[in-house]
Amino acid sequence: MFRNKRIINHNIFFLFHILFLAFFYRQGVLAQQSPPFIGQEKMQSIASVIDHFITSFSKEKTPPSCVVAVVGPQDIYFLKAYGIRKLGEPERLTQKTLFQLGSVSKPLVATLVGILQAQGKLSIRNPVSDYLKDFKLQGQKQPLLIQHLLSHTSGVPRKGFNSMVESFTERSKIFEKAQHTPLDAQPGQHFDYHNVMFALIEDVLVTTLNQPLEKLLEDNLFKPLKMPLASVGFQPLKESSNHAFPHVRNQKEKIVTRKKYSEAYYAIAPAGGINASMEDLIPFLQAHLGGFPNLLSSDTLNLLHTPQIEEDHPPGWLTEEAKHLGNTGYALGWRWMDYAGQRVLFHGGWVGGFHNMIAFLPEHKVGIIILHNAETRLPLKTALKFFDLYFERL
Repeated sequence: MFRNKRIINHNIFFLFHILFLAFFYRQGVLAQQSPPFIGQEKMQSIASVIDHFITSFSKEKTPPSCVVAVVGPQDIYFLKAYGIRKLGEPERLTQKTLFQLGSVSKPLVATLVGILQAQGKLSIRNPVSDYLKDFKLQGQKQPLLIQHLLSHTSGVPRKGFNSMVESFTERSKIFEKAQHTPLDAQPGQHFDYHNVMFALIEDVLVTTLNQPLEKLLEDNLFKPLKMPLASVGFQPLKESSNHAFPHVRNQKEKIVTRKKYSEAYYAIAPAGGINASMEDLIPFLQAHLGGFPNLLSSDTLNLLHTPQIEEDHPPGWLTEEAKHLGNTGYALGWRWMDYAGQRVLFHGGWVGGFHNMIAFLPEHKVGIIILHNAETRLPLKTALKFFDLYFERL
C-alpha cells in the first residue's frame, strides 16, 4: 500500500514536471528558437527616432513625403503618414492612399506563386516549357524553371529590354526578342536583374489556370489578406479618389510634380504593375513574418525566403548607403542581404516619380514599409536606419 502510494506520488510529480516544462516552453522561457524580440518599450524608442529622422529629411529635401509602418506578425508598432499627395495641393497622404509600387510588385506575385504551389496547381521546379510549349531560349541546354524567372537567373542578359518596355514595344515582340537573345549563362547559374523575364510568370499562370493575373491575385492573395485597395493596371489607380502623384527632380534639382504617370511597366505587371496602399501592404508583410499561417505556411515562407543566388557584386545604390553590408543576392521575388551579421529580406520599387521599400528580418519577425511619392533615397535610408536602431537594442 505504502509502495503504491509512493509510485502514485512519483507519477504525479513526473506529470507535473512535464506540464511545467511544456508551459514554459510555450511561453518561450526554454524555447531557444524564439525570435529575440526587443520589447514594446524599445520598439517605441525606435519609432520615435524614425519619426524624427523622416521629419528632418522632409524639411531638408522638401519632398511631398511618405507613409511608413513598422510591424510584427500581429502588431503595428508604428504607422504614420507624412506630407501631401501632390505638391501645391492640400490633400494629405493617408494609410489608404494608393501608390504605384514599381518593383515591389515582384514579391507580391512571387507570393502568389508560392500560394498556388501549396495548392498543388504548379511547381516552381517545373520547366517553363511544361506550361509554355513553344518557349525556348537561344543556346539553352539546361531547363528554364519557374524558379529561374522568379530569381532573375534565366541567363538572358537584361541589356536593352527595359528600353523596349519604356518605349511601349508590343509585349509579344519583347518576349520574341528574349527567345532570340544569346544567353550569358545557362538558367540558374548567373544573376541578372531582368524585369521582362520575371514578367513571363504571368504567361505561365494565365496559360495554366486560364484566369487573368488580376483575378488570381484578387482571389488568392488580396482577398484572403484583406488588401481592399490593391489592384493591377493603370485604370484602378487613375480612378481612385485617393492616389499619390509622382514627383521627380527637375534640371535645377528641385522636386516637382511629374507631368504624367509612368504607364509602361503595367504591360509587364508582375515586374512593376501593381498598385497598393499602406493598408494593403501591412497584412502582406505580416504574412511574411508568419502572421497568417493558414495562407502562408512555414513551408511556403521557407520556399520564398531561401536564397536562390548570390550576386557577384552588390548594387551601387545599396553599397553607397549600407554601412554594414555583407553578401547580397536574390530569393524568390525578394532580395536578400547580410547586414550587420543578420539576414534581411527586402525589395525596393522605383517607377517614374515613386520610390518604395519593404524590408524585414525573418528571424526577428519585424519589418518596415515605406511608400514615397518622389524619387529620393528616403525609403532605403529609412529602412537601414531602422535596422541600425534595432540591432543597437538587441
